[in-house]
Amino acid sequence: MNQKEKLKILSPTLREKHRYVKVKIISEEPATYSDLESAIYKTFLEFYGEDGVSKLSLWIVKNLFDEKEQTLVVRCNNTSIQKVIAGLGLLNRLGDSRLIIKVLKISGTINGVNKR
Repeated sequence: MNQKEKLKILSPTLREKHRYVKVKIISEEPATYSDLESAIYKTFLEFYGEDGVSKLSLWIVKNLFDEKEQTLVVRCNNTSIQKVIAGLGLLNRLGDSRLIIKVLKISGTINGVNKR
């Protein structure tokens, strides 16, 4: 087996479908990306556990975090949108400041979530 075997590419019907959730962070102090990321993953791990979080396919899209408007985009699979929204609702503190997360839009594409 000297030759490297290439993996087969999954057909589009077998791939996992994603949904993008755009949220607004309302807090006493401006939030940074790193603080939000750690707080979100910590909350989800405490509530759903490692197995539950892996089934959500949770991903925070770093380049779509707007520090000025305090908006964030979270990607998950299409079967776990309700669980992700519920998990985001559990966030109430970021360090010493109180925090509220408001869901603005849910879409199947990044372009759709950015449209106003």
